[in-house]
Amino acid sequence: MDKSGYTDMTSIQILVFFALVIIIAVYVTVTNNRRKQNLIIKKLKNGWGKPSQRKYSGEDYECISHYFKRNEDENSIDDITWNDLGMDAVFCMMNNTNSSAGQEYLYKMLRCPNADIQSLKKLDKLASDFDKNAAKRLDIQKIFVWIGRAKHISISDYCDVVVGLEKKSNVLHYASMLFILAAVIFTCTISPVLGIWLCIAAIAFSIITYYKYKAAVDRYFICVNHIVKLLMGAKKITALNIDFLGEYNDKLNNISEELSDITKRSWLLETGNVDGSIAEILLDYLRMLTHVDLIKFNNLIKLFNDKEDYIYELIDTLGFIEASISVASFRCMLGSWCVPEFRKDNDMQLEVRNVYHPLITKPVANSINTKHNVLLTGSNASGKSTFLKTIAINALLSQTIYTSVSEYYRAPVYRIYSSMALRDDLSSSNSYYIVEIKSLKRMLDAASKEGHPVLMFVDEVLRGTNTVERIAASSEILKSIRTDKALVFAATHDVELTSLLRGKYDNYHFQEEVTDDEVVFDFKLYTGPATTRNAIKLLKTIGYDSTIINAAERSAGYFLNNGKWNLSLIHISEPTRLQLIS
Repeated sequence: MDKSGYTDMTSIQILVFFALVIIIAVYVTVTNNRRKQNLIIKKLKNGWGKPSQRKYSGEDYECISHYFKRNEDENSIDDITWNDLGMDAVFCMMNNTNSSAGQEYLYKMLRCPNADIQSLKKLDKLASDFDKNAAKRLDIQKIFVWIGRAKHISISDYCDVVVGLEKKSNVLHYASMLFILAAVIFTCTISPVLGIWLCIAAIAFSIITYYKYKAAVDRYFICVNHIVKLLMGAKKITALNIDFLGEYNDKLNNISEELSDITKRSWLLETGNVDGSIAEILLDYLRMLTHVDLIKFNNLIKLFNDKEDYIYELIDTLGFIEASISVASFRCMLGSWCVPEFRKDNDMQLEVRNVYHPLITKPVANSINTKHNVLLTGSNASGKSTFLKTIAINALLSQTIYTSVSEYYRAPVYRIYSSMALRDDLSSSNSYYIVEIKSLKRMLDAASKEGHPVLMFVDEVLRGTNTVERIAASSEILKSIRTDKALVFAATHDVELTSLLRGKYDNYHFQEEVTDDEVVFDFKLYTGPATTRNAIKLLKTIGYDSTIINAAERSAGYFLNNGKWNLSLIHISEPTRLQLIS
Protein backbone atom coordinates (compact mmCIF):
# COMPACT_ATOMS: atom_id res chain seq x y z
CA MET A 1 0.00 0.00 0.00
CA ASP A 2 1.43 3.40 -0.95
CA LYS A 3 1.72 6.29 1.44
CA SER A 4 -1.36 8.13 0.11
CA GLY A 5 -3.48 5.01 0.52
CA TYR A 6 -2.27 4.57 4.07
CA THR A 7 -3.09 8.19 4.81
CA ASP A 8 -6.58 7.83 3.37
CA MET A 9 -7.16 4.70 5.49
CA THR A 10 -5.98 6.51 8.61
CA SER A 11 -8.29 9.43 7.88
CA ILE A 12 -11.23 7.10 7.40
CA GLN A 13 -10.46 5.36 10.69
CA ILE A 14 -10.29 8.69 12.50
CA LEU A 15 -13.60 9.76 10.99
CA VAL A 16 -15.19 6.43 11.93
CA PHE A 17 -13.81 6.77 15.45
CA PHE A 18 -15.24 10.28 15.90
CA ALA A 19 -18.54 9.18 14.36
CA LEU A 20 -18.76 6.32 16.86
CA VAL A 21 -17.93 8.70 19.73
CA ILE A 22 -20.70 11.07 18.63
CA ILE A 23 -23.21 8.22 18.21
CA ILE A 24 -22.36 6.84 21.65
CA ALA A 25 -22.57 10.30 23.22
CA VAL A 26 -25.96 10.96 21.61
CA TYR A 27 -27.21 7.54 22.70
CA VAL A 28 -26.05 8.09 26.29
CA THR A 29 -27.62 11.55 26.35
CA VAL A 30 -30.94 10.31 24.96
CA THR A 31 -30.96 7.37 27.38
CA ASN A 32 -30.19 9.61 30.36
CA ASN A 33 -32.88 12.09 29.34
CA ARG A 34 -35.40 9.28 28.94
CA ARG A 35 -34.45 7.91 32.36
CA LYS A 36 -34.82 11.37 33.91
CA GLN A 37 -38.25 11.79 32.31
CA ASN A 38 -39.38 8.43 33.66
CA LEU A 39 -38.17 9.36 37.14
CA ILE A 40 -39.98 12.70 36.94
CA ILE A 41 -43.23 11.03 35.86
CA LYS A 42 -42.92 8.44 38.63
CA LYS A 43 -42.27 11.15 41.23
CA LEU A 44 -45.24 13.23 40.06
CA LYS A 45 -47.59 10.26 40.13
CA ASN A 46 -46.40 9.06 43.54
CA GLY A 47 -46.61 12.55 45.01
CA TRP A 48 -50.20 13.20 43.96
CA GLY A 49 -52.57 13.48 46.92
CA LYS A 50 -49.73 13.14 49.43
CA PRO A 51 -47.99 15.71 51.65
CA SER A 52 -44.97 17.29 50.01
CA GLN A 53 -41.64 15.89 51.23
CA ARG A 54 -39.58 18.88 50.19
CA LYS A 55 -37.25 20.33 52.84
CA TYR A 56 -36.95 24.08 53.38
CA SER A 57 -34.28 26.30 54.87
CA GLY A 58 -34.87 29.68 56.46
CA GLU A 59 -33.49 31.27 53.29
CA ASP A 60 -36.04 29.35 51.21
CA TYR A 61 -38.93 30.70 53.28
CA GLU A 62 -37.59 34.22 53.00
CA CYS A 63 -37.39 33.99 49.20
CA ILE A 64 -40.82 32.41 48.84
CA SER A 65 -42.47 35.15 50.92
CA HIS A 66 -41.18 38.08 48.86
CA TYR A 67 -43.78 37.76 46.12
CA PHE A 68 -46.52 37.98 48.77
CA LYS A 69 -44.87 40.99 50.41
CA ARG A 70 -44.92 42.74 47.06
CA ASN A 71 -48.70 42.21 46.89
CA GLU A 72 -49.86 42.36 50.53
CA ASP A 73 -52.55 44.78 51.70
CA GLU A 74 -54.41 45.57 54.93
CA ASN A 75 -56.59 42.45 54.56
CA SER A 76 -53.63 40.08 54.28
CA ILE A 77 -52.74 37.61 57.01
CA ASP A 78 -50.12 39.32 59.17
CA ASP A 79 -46.98 37.63 60.47
CA ILE A 80 -48.33 37.16 64.01
CA THR A 81 -51.42 35.30 62.82
CA TRP A 82 -49.48 33.29 60.22
CA ASN A 83 -46.99 32.12 62.85
CA ASP A 84 -49.65 31.55 65.54
CA LEU A 85 -51.50 29.16 63.24
CA GLY A 86 -48.37 27.32 62.10
CA MET A 87 -49.21 28.12 58.50
CA ASP A 88 -45.66 27.47 57.29
CA ALA A 89 -46.29 23.79 58.05
CA VAL A 90 -49.64 23.87 56.23
CA PHE A 91 -48.00 25.53 53.21
CA CYS A 92 -45.20 22.94 53.18
CA MET A 93 -47.73 20.12 53.36
CA MET A 94 -49.67 21.28 50.30
CA ASN A 95 -46.82 22.75 48.26
CA ASN A 96 -46.57 20.19 45.47
CA THR A 97 -45.52 22.86 42.99
CA ASN A 98 -42.36 22.48 40.89
CA SER A 99 -41.65 26.05 39.81
CA SER A 100 -40.83 29.31 41.55
CA ALA A 101 -43.89 30.97 40.04
CA GLY A 102 -46.13 28.20 41.38
CA GLN A 103 -44.81 28.06 44.92
CA GLU A 104 -44.58 31.83 45.34
CA TYR A 105 -48.12 32.27 44.03
CA LEU A 106 -49.44 29.51 46.34
CA TYR A 107 -47.82 31.18 49.35
CA LYS A 108 -49.28 34.54 48.35
CA MET A 109 -52.68 32.92 47.86
CA LEU A 110 -52.66 31.50 51.39
CA ARG A 111 -51.80 34.88 52.90
CA CYS A 112 -54.36 36.90 50.95
CA PRO A 113 -57.95 35.92 51.84
CA ASN A 114 -60.19 36.57 48.87
CA ALA A 115 -63.53 38.34 49.17
CA ASP A 116 -64.24 37.84 45.46
CA ILE A 117 -66.33 34.66 45.40
CA GLN A 118 -66.16 34.45 41.60
CA SER A 119 -62.35 34.26 41.73
CA LEU A 120 -62.60 31.49 44.32
CA LYS A 121 -65.03 29.61 42.09
CA LYS A 122 -62.57 29.86 39.17
CA LEU A 123 -59.90 28.32 41.38
CA ASP A 124 -62.31 25.57 42.45
CA LYS A 125 -63.22 24.73 38.86
CA LEU A 126 -59.62 24.61 37.67
CA ALA A 127 -58.57 22.45 40.64
CA SER A 128 -61.49 20.09 39.98
CA ASP A 129 -60.62 19.85 36.28
CA PHE A 130 -57.02 18.93 37.08
CA ASP A 131 -58.22 16.32 39.55
CA LYS A 132 -60.49 14.71 36.95
CA ASN A 133 -57.96 14.77 34.09
CA ALA A 134 -54.85 12.99 35.36
CA ALA A 135 -53.10 12.61 31.97
CA LYS A 136 -53.51 16.28 31.03
CA ARG A 137 -52.49 17.33 34.53
CA LEU A 138 -49.32 15.25 34.23
CA ASP A 139 -48.44 16.96 30.92
CA ILE A 140 -48.78 20.36 32.60
CA GLN A 141 -46.79 19.27 35.66
CA LYS A 142 -43.90 18.09 33.49
CA ILE A 143 -43.72 21.55 31.93
CA PHE A 144 -43.52 23.17 35.37
CA VAL A 145 -40.76 20.70 36.33
CA TRP A 146 -38.92 21.83 33.19
CA ILE A 147 -39.39 25.49 34.16
CA GLY A 148 -38.04 24.68 37.62
CA ARG A 149 -37.24 26.85 40.60
CA ALA A 150 -34.89 29.82 40.72
CA LYS A 151 -32.52 28.78 43.51
CA HIS A 152 -32.02 31.04 46.52
CA ILE A 153 -33.88 33.98 44.98
CA SER A 154 -37.38 35.25 44.55
CA ILE A 155 -38.19 35.86 40.90
CA SER A 156 -40.31 38.89 41.85
CA ASP A 157 -37.32 40.55 43.56
CA TYR A 158 -35.02 40.13 40.61
CA CYS A 159 -37.72 41.11 38.15
CA ASP A 160 -37.93 44.43 39.99
CA VAL A 161 -34.15 44.82 39.78
CA VAL A 162 -33.81 43.78 36.14
CA VAL A 163 -36.61 46.12 35.09
CA GLY A 164 -34.69 48.97 36.70
CA LEU A 165 -31.32 48.19 35.08
CA GLU A 166 -29.79 50.47 32.48
CA LYS A 167 -28.51 49.06 29.20
CA LYS A 168 -24.71 48.94 29.06
CA SER A 169 -22.36 49.22 26.10
CA ASN A 170 -21.43 46.10 24.11
CA VAL A 171 -18.21 47.64 22.73
CA LEU A 172 -15.87 45.45 24.79
CA HIS A 173 -17.79 42.29 23.85
CA TYR A 174 -17.59 43.07 20.12
CA ALA A 175 -13.89 43.96 20.51
CA SER A 176 -13.26 40.56 22.10
CA MET A 177 -14.80 38.80 19.09
CA LEU A 178 -12.79 40.96 16.65
CA PHE A 179 -9.59 40.17 18.54
CA ILE A 180 -10.15 36.41 18.10
CA LEU A 181 -11.10 36.88 14.42
CA ALA A 182 -8.01 38.97 13.75
CA ALA A 183 -5.78 36.40 15.45
CA VAL A 184 -7.22 33.59 13.32
CA ILE A 185 -6.73 35.59 10.10
CA PHE A 186 -3.16 36.45 11.12
CA THR A 187 -2.46 32.75 11.77
CA CYS A 188 -3.80 31.67 8.39
CA THR A 189 -2.24 34.41 6.26
CA ILE A 190 0.89 35.84 7.86
CA SER A 191 2.62 33.79 10.58
CA PRO A 192 1.18 30.51 11.88
CA VAL A 193 3.61 30.33 14.81
CA LEU A 194 3.07 33.89 15.98
CA GLY A 195 -0.61 33.60 15.12
CA ILE A 196 -1.08 30.68 17.48
CA TRP A 197 0.25 32.79 20.34
CA LEU A 198 -2.07 35.62 19.30
CA CYS A 199 -5.01 33.18 19.30
CA ILE A 200 -4.10 31.99 22.78
CA ALA A 201 -3.91 35.61 23.97
CA ALA A 202 -7.22 36.49 22.29
CA ILE A 203 -8.99 33.46 23.78
CA ALA A 204 -7.56 34.19 27.23
CA PHE A 205 -8.66 37.83 26.98
CA SER A 206 -12.14 36.77 25.88
CA ILE A 207 -12.58 34.22 28.70
CA ILE A 208 -11.22 36.53 31.42
CA THR A 209 -13.41 39.48 30.40
CA TYR A 210 -16.39 37.14 29.95
CA TYR A 211 -16.27 35.87 33.50
CA LYS A 212 -15.55 39.32 34.86
CA TYR A 213 -18.67 40.81 33.29
CA LYS A 214 -20.73 37.65 33.78
CA ALA A 215 -20.05 37.75 37.54
CA ALA A 216 -21.42 41.30 37.72
CA VAL A 217 -24.75 40.37 36.11
CA ASP A 218 -24.96 36.68 36.98
CA ARG A 219 -27.81 37.11 39.50
CA TYR A 220 -29.79 39.07 36.91
CA PHE A 221 -29.02 36.39 34.35
CA ILE A 222 -30.80 33.90 36.59
CA CYS A 223 -33.90 36.04 36.52
CA VAL A 224 -33.74 36.69 32.77
CA ASN A 225 -33.22 32.99 32.08
CA HIS A 226 -36.11 32.10 34.35
CA ILE A 227 -38.46 34.57 32.69
CA VAL A 228 -37.45 33.21 29.29
CA LYS A 229 -38.18 29.70 30.55
CA LEU A 230 -41.55 30.90 31.83
CA LEU A 231 -42.30 32.24 28.36
CA MET A 232 -41.23 29.01 26.72
CA GLY A 233 -43.23 27.06 29.29
CA ALA A 234 -46.28 29.18 28.51
CA LYS A 235 -45.93 28.29 24.83
CA LYS A 236 -45.64 24.61 25.69
CA ILE A 237 -48.82 24.80 27.78
CA THR A 238 -50.82 26.54 25.07
CA ALA A 239 -49.50 24.06 22.47
CA LEU A 240 -51.19 21.26 24.44
CA ASN A 241 -54.52 23.00 23.70
CA ILE A 242 -56.20 21.61 26.84
CA ASP A 243 -59.89 22.44 26.69
CA PHE A 244 -60.48 23.50 30.32
CA LEU A 245 -57.50 25.89 30.13
CA GLY A 246 -59.13 27.93 27.34
CA GLU A 247 -59.32 31.22 29.26
CA TYR A 248 -55.73 30.89 30.49
CA ASN A 249 -54.43 29.82 27.08
CA ASP A 250 -55.87 32.99 25.55
CA LYS A 251 -54.15 35.06 28.21
CA LEU A 252 -50.83 33.25 27.77
CA ASN A 253 -51.00 33.60 23.98
CA ASN A 254 -51.52 37.33 24.32
CA ILE A 255 -48.61 37.63 26.77
CA SER A 256 -46.36 35.52 24.52
CA GLU A 257 -47.15 37.75 21.57
CA GLU A 258 -46.33 40.89 23.55
CA LEU A 259 -43.06 39.37 24.80
CA SER A 260 -42.10 37.61 21.55
CA ASP A 261 -39.02 39.81 21.07
CA ILE A 262 -37.63 38.56 24.38
CA THR A 263 -38.01 34.95 23.24
CA LYS A 264 -36.42 35.63 19.85
CA ARG A 265 -33.38 37.33 21.33
CA SER A 266 -32.76 34.82 24.09
CA TRP A 267 -32.02 31.57 22.27
CA LEU A 268 -28.28 31.64 23.04
CA LEU A 269 -28.72 32.56 26.70
CA GLU A 270 -27.74 29.98 29.28
CA THR A 271 -30.75 27.76 29.98
CA GLY A 272 -29.99 27.20 33.65
CA ASN A 273 -30.58 23.45 33.22
CA VAL A 274 -27.09 21.99 32.84
CA ASP A 275 -27.69 18.50 31.50
CA GLY A 276 -24.12 17.70 30.46
CA SER A 277 -25.08 17.28 26.81
CA ILE A 278 -22.57 17.92 24.04
CA ALA A 279 -24.77 20.71 22.67
CA GLU A 280 -24.81 22.50 26.03
CA ILE A 281 -21.03 22.14 26.42
CA LEU A 282 -20.38 23.50 22.92
CA LEU A 283 -22.72 26.43 23.58
CA ASP A 284 -20.83 27.22 26.79
CA TYR A 285 -17.59 27.49 24.83
CA LEU A 286 -19.32 29.61 22.18
CA ARG A 287 -20.59 31.99 24.87
CA MET A 288 -17.16 32.33 26.46
CA LEU A 289 -15.46 33.08 23.13
CA THR A 290 -18.08 35.40 21.63
CA HIS A 291 -19.83 36.92 24.69
CA VAL A 292 -23.02 36.44 22.72
CA ASP A 293 -25.13 35.88 25.86
CA LEU A 294 -23.85 39.09 27.47
CA ILE A 295 -24.61 41.03 24.27
CA LYS A 296 -28.11 39.61 24.13
CA PHE A 297 -28.62 40.29 27.85
CA ASN A 298 -27.80 43.97 27.38
CA ASN A 299 -30.20 44.17 24.43
CA LEU A 300 -32.95 42.50 26.48
CA ILE A 301 -32.80 45.06 29.31
CA LYS A 302 -34.80 47.68 27.39
CA LEU A 303 -37.43 45.10 26.47
CA PHE A 304 -37.88 44.23 30.14
CA ASN A 305 -38.35 47.89 30.99
CA ASP A 306 -41.01 48.30 28.33
CA LYS A 307 -42.91 45.08 29.12
CA GLU A 308 -42.89 44.98 32.93
CA ASP A 309 -46.67 44.59 33.32
CA TYR A 310 -46.77 41.65 30.92
CA ILE A 311 -43.93 39.91 32.76
CA TYR A 312 -45.83 40.04 36.05
CA GLU A 313 -49.02 38.95 34.33
CA LEU A 314 -47.08 35.95 32.99
CA ILE A 315 -45.88 35.07 36.50
CA ASP A 316 -49.41 35.49 37.90
CA THR A 317 -51.07 33.35 35.24
CA LEU A 318 -48.59 30.47 35.36
CA GLY A 319 -48.45 30.69 39.16
CA PHE A 320 -52.23 30.46 39.43
CA ILE A 321 -52.36 27.42 37.12
CA GLU A 322 -49.75 25.50 39.10
CA ALA A 323 -51.13 26.60 42.48
CA SER A 324 -54.52 25.19 41.45
CA ILE A 325 -52.82 21.83 40.83
CA SER A 326 -51.46 21.91 44.39
CA VAL A 327 -54.93 22.75 45.71
CA ALA A 328 -56.36 19.74 43.87
CA SER A 329 -53.63 17.51 45.30
CA PHE A 330 -54.21 18.91 48.81
CA ARG A 331 -57.90 18.10 48.60
CA CYS A 332 -57.00 14.50 47.78
CA MET A 333 -54.93 14.34 50.98
CA LEU A 334 -57.89 15.21 53.17
CA GLY A 335 -60.18 12.69 54.79
CA SER A 336 -63.12 14.97 54.13
CA TRP A 337 -63.57 18.48 52.80
CA CYS A 338 -66.25 20.69 51.35
CA VAL A 339 -66.68 23.85 49.32
CA PRO A 340 -67.51 26.64 51.80
CA GLU A 341 -70.60 28.81 51.71
CA PHE A 342 -70.42 32.51 52.54
CA ARG A 343 -72.98 34.67 54.30
CA LYS A 344 -73.50 38.40 54.04
CA ASP A 345 -71.27 40.56 56.26
CA ASN A 346 -74.14 41.55 58.55
CA ASP A 347 -74.89 37.90 59.34
CA MET A 348 -72.28 36.91 61.95
CA GLN A 349 -73.34 33.27 62.19
CA LEU A 350 -70.49 30.77 61.91
CA GLU A 351 -71.57 27.17 61.35
CA VAL A 352 -69.09 24.36 60.85
CA ARG A 353 -69.67 20.62 61.16
CA ASN A 354 -66.99 18.01 61.84
CA VAL A 355 -64.09 20.36 61.36
CA TYR A 356 -60.57 19.09 62.01
CA HIS A 357 -56.93 20.17 61.89
CA PRO A 358 -55.30 19.25 58.53
CA LEU A 359 -51.89 18.49 60.07
CA ILE A 360 -53.08 16.00 62.71
CA THR A 361 -52.82 12.38 61.58
CA LYS A 362 -55.87 11.08 63.47
CA PRO A 363 -57.83 14.22 64.28
CA VAL A 364 -60.95 14.44 66.42
CA ALA A 365 -63.63 16.39 64.53
CA ASN A 366 -65.81 18.97 66.29
CA SER A 367 -68.79 21.09 65.36
CA ILE A 368 -69.98 24.53 66.40
CA ASN A 369 -72.83 26.82 65.33
CA THR A 370 -72.69 30.27 66.86
CA LYS A 371 -73.26 33.94 66.24
CA HIS A 372 -71.92 34.89 69.67
CA ASN A 373 -68.40 35.20 70.97
CA VAL A 374 -66.97 31.96 72.35
CA LEU A 375 -65.06 31.39 75.62
CA LEU A 376 -63.22 28.08 75.94
CA THR A 377 -62.16 26.60 79.28
CA GLY A 378 -60.44 23.36 80.21
CA SER A 379 -57.12 22.06 81.48
CA ASN A 380 -53.78 22.09 79.68
CA ALA A 381 -53.49 19.69 76.72
CA SER A 382 -57.27 19.19 76.63
CA GLY A 383 -57.60 20.67 73.13
CA LYS A 384 -58.41 24.37 73.57
CA SER A 385 -55.50 25.79 71.56
CA THR A 386 -55.82 23.15 68.85
CA PHE A 387 -59.52 23.96 68.46
CA LEU A 388 -58.77 27.68 68.10
CA LYS A 389 -56.19 26.92 65.42
CA THR A 390 -58.55 24.48 63.70
CA ILE A 391 -61.32 27.07 63.34
CA ALA A 392 -58.86 29.77 62.28
CA ILE A 393 -57.06 27.62 59.69
CA ASN A 394 -60.38 26.39 58.34
CA ALA A 395 -61.67 29.95 57.90
CA LEU A 396 -58.40 30.90 56.22
CA LEU A 397 -58.38 27.95 53.80
CA SER A 398 -62.04 28.58 52.98
CA GLN A 399 -61.27 32.15 51.93
CA THR A 400 -58.00 31.42 50.11
CA ILE A 401 -58.23 28.04 48.37
CA TYR A 402 -62.03 27.62 48.60
CA THR A 403 -61.57 24.44 50.63
CA SER A 404 -63.06 23.83 54.07
CA VAL A 405 -61.49 21.04 56.12
CA SER A 406 -64.90 19.95 57.38
CA GLU A 407 -68.16 18.41 56.25
CA TYR A 408 -69.95 21.77 56.16
CA TYR A 409 -68.85 25.40 56.52
CA ARG A 410 -70.92 28.54 56.32
CA ALA A 411 -69.83 31.97 57.56
CA PRO A 412 -69.24 35.52 56.35
CA VAL A 413 -65.96 36.57 54.77
CA TYR A 414 -63.63 37.57 57.61
CA ARG A 415 -60.50 39.52 58.28
CA ILE A 416 -58.60 36.98 60.38
CA TYR A 417 -56.36 37.84 63.36
CA SER A 418 -54.91 35.89 66.27
CA SER A 419 -52.88 36.44 69.43
CA MET A 420 -51.77 33.03 70.61
CA ALA A 421 -48.13 31.92 70.46
CA LEU A 422 -46.38 35.18 71.34
CA ARG A 423 -42.81 35.57 72.59
CA ASP A 424 -40.66 38.20 74.26
CA ASP A 425 -39.33 40.60 71.63
CA LEU A 426 -35.66 40.73 72.64
CA SER A 427 -34.67 42.83 69.62
CA SER A 428 -36.90 45.66 70.86
CA SER A 429 -36.42 44.91 74.58
CA ASN A 430 -40.15 44.31 74.93
CA SER A 431 -41.41 41.95 77.63
CA TYR A 432 -43.98 39.28 76.89
CA TYR A 433 -46.71 41.48 78.39
CA ILE A 434 -45.82 44.44 76.15
CA VAL A 435 -45.79 42.18 73.08
CA GLU A 436 -49.15 40.75 74.15
CA ILE A 437 -51.00 44.03 74.69
CA LYS A 438 -49.67 45.35 71.36
CA SER A 439 -50.91 42.19 69.66
CA LEU A 440 -54.38 42.57 71.21
CA LYS A 441 -54.47 46.27 70.32
CA ARG A 442 -53.88 45.58 66.63
CA MET A 443 -56.97 43.32 66.61
CA LEU A 444 -59.12 45.91 68.37
CA ASP A 445 -57.94 48.54 65.87
CA ALA A 446 -58.85 46.23 62.98
CA ALA A 447 -62.36 45.73 64.37
CA SER A 448 -62.85 49.51 64.57
CA LYS A 449 -62.13 49.97 60.85
CA GLU A 450 -64.59 49.62 57.99
CA GLY A 451 -64.58 46.36 56.09
CA HIS A 452 -65.49 42.74 56.54
CA PRO A 453 -66.07 41.53 60.11
CA VAL A 454 -63.00 40.46 62.08
CA LEU A 455 -62.54 36.89 63.27
CA MET A 456 -60.33 36.96 66.39
CA PHE A 457 -58.53 34.14 68.21
CA VAL A 458 -56.99 34.74 71.63
CA ASP A 459 -55.27 32.08 73.71
CA GLU A 460 -54.85 32.89 77.42
CA VAL A 461 -55.61 36.60 77.46
CA LEU A 462 -52.86 38.65 79.16
CA ARG A 463 -51.04 35.63 80.53
CA GLY A 464 -47.97 37.83 80.97
CA THR A 465 -49.19 39.55 84.14
CA ASN A 466 -50.53 38.72 87.62
CA THR A 467 -53.86 36.98 88.24
CA VAL A 468 -55.87 39.91 89.62
CA GLU A 469 -54.90 42.39 86.89
CA ARG A 470 -55.12 39.72 84.19
CA ILE A 471 -58.72 38.83 85.02
CA ALA A 472 -59.77 42.48 85.48
CA ALA A 473 -58.13 43.73 82.28
CA SER A 474 -58.91 40.74 80.07
CA SER A 475 -62.60 40.75 81.02
CA GLU A 476 -62.89 44.43 80.08
CA ILE A 477 -60.97 43.99 76.83
CA LEU A 478 -63.13 41.04 75.76
CA LYS A 479 -66.32 42.93 76.72
CA SER A 480 -65.29 45.97 74.66
CA ILE A 481 -65.27 44.15 71.31
CA ARG A 482 -68.34 45.04 69.26
CA THR A 483 -70.31 41.93 68.42
CA ASP A 484 -71.55 43.45 65.15
CA LYS A 485 -67.97 43.97 63.93
CA ALA A 486 -66.14 40.91 65.25
CA LEU A 487 -66.49 37.30 66.34
CA VAL A 488 -64.09 36.25 69.09
CA PHE A 489 -62.83 32.81 70.07
CA ALA A 490 -60.93 33.04 73.37
CA ALA A 491 -59.39 30.29 75.51
CA THR A 492 -58.57 30.72 79.19
CA HIS A 493 -57.68 28.95 82.43
CA ASP A 494 -59.32 31.73 84.44
CA VAL A 495 -62.73 30.24 85.27
CA GLU A 496 -63.72 33.63 86.74
CA LEU A 497 -64.12 34.92 83.19
CA THR A 498 -67.03 32.55 82.58
CA SER A 499 -69.04 34.55 85.15
CA LEU A 500 -67.66 38.00 84.34
CA LEU A 501 -68.44 37.57 80.62
CA ARG A 502 -71.84 35.92 81.07
CA GLY A 503 -74.25 37.18 78.41
CA LYS A 504 -71.37 38.42 76.24
CA TYR A 505 -69.74 35.06 75.50
CA ASP A 506 -71.06 31.55 75.04
CA ASN A 507 -69.18 29.04 77.17
CA TYR A 508 -67.66 25.85 75.79
CA HIS A 509 -65.11 23.53 77.32
CA PHE A 510 -62.85 20.53 76.82
CA GLN A 511 -62.53 17.87 79.48
CA GLU A 512 -60.53 14.79 80.40
CA GLU A 513 -60.74 11.79 82.67
CA VAL A 514 -58.02 11.39 85.29
CA THR A 515 -57.46 8.02 86.94
CA ASP A 516 -54.77 6.94 89.38
CA ASP A 517 -52.47 5.96 86.53
CA GLU A 518 -53.22 8.17 83.56
CA VAL A 519 -55.09 11.09 82.08
CA VAL A 520 -57.32 10.50 79.05
CA PHE A 521 -58.40 13.37 76.76
CA ASP A 522 -61.26 12.88 74.31
CA PHE A 523 -60.64 16.30 72.61
CA LYS A 524 -64.40 16.78 72.17
CA LEU A 525 -66.05 20.17 72.48
CA TYR A 526 -68.77 20.47 75.15
CA THR A 527 -71.18 23.32 75.87
CA GLY A 528 -70.93 25.26 79.13
CA PRO A 529 -67.91 26.15 81.28
CA ALA A 530 -65.46 23.56 82.59
CA THR A 531 -66.62 22.16 85.93
CA THR A 532 -63.76 19.84 86.84
CA ARG A 533 -60.42 20.68 88.50
CA ASN A 534 -57.90 18.22 87.21
CA ALA A 535 -54.66 20.20 87.21
CA ILE A 536 -53.83 19.08 90.75
CA LYS A 537 -54.91 15.50 90.05
CA LEU A 538 -52.50 15.41 87.13
CA LEU A 539 -49.65 15.83 89.63
CA LYS A 540 -50.41 12.37 90.97
CA THR A 541 -50.12 10.69 87.58
CA ILE A 542 -46.64 12.21 87.23
CA GLY A 543 -45.58 10.89 90.66
CA TYR A 544 -45.74 13.90 92.99
CA ASP A 545 -45.91 13.24 96.74
CA SER A 546 -49.45 12.80 98.10
CA THR A 547 -48.80 15.41 100.84
CA ILE A 548 -48.35 18.11 98.20
CA ILE A 549 -51.44 16.97 96.30
CA ASN A 550 -53.72 16.81 99.36
CA ALA A 551 -52.57 20.20 100.63
CA ALA A 552 -53.12 21.76 97.20
CA GLU A 553 -56.65 20.27 97.01
CA ARG A 554 -57.58 21.72 100.42
CA SER A 555 -56.18 25.12 99.55
CA ALA A 556 -57.97 25.31 96.18
CA GLY A 557 -61.24 24.11 97.72
CA TYR A 558 -61.10 26.82 100.38
CA PHE A 559 -60.47 29.53 97.76
CA LEU A 560 -63.40 28.40 95.59
CA ASN A 561 -65.74 28.35 98.58
CA ASN A 562 -64.62 31.60 100.22
CA GLY A 563 -63.11 33.69 97.44
CA LYS A 564 -59.81 34.14 99.27
CA TRP A 565 -56.75 32.14 100.19
CA ASN A 566 -56.29 30.59 103.65
CA LEU A 567 -52.57 30.97 104.30
CA SER A 568 -52.66 28.44 107.14
CA LEU A 569 -53.60 25.73 104.62
CA ILE A 570 -50.67 26.54 102.30
CA HIS A 571 -48.12 24.45 104.12
CA ILE A 572 -45.70 21.73 103.15
CA SER A 573 -44.45 19.40 105.87
CA GLU A 574 -40.73 19.43 106.64
CA PRO A 575 -40.07 15.87 105.38
CA THR A 576 -41.75 16.71 102.08
CA ARG A 577 -39.77 19.96 101.84
CA LEU A 578 -36.56 18.01 102.31
CA GLN A 579 -37.64 15.53 99.62
CA LEU A 580 -38.22 18.36 97.16
CA ILE A 581 -34.85 19.95 97.97
CA SER A 582 -33.02 16.66 97.55
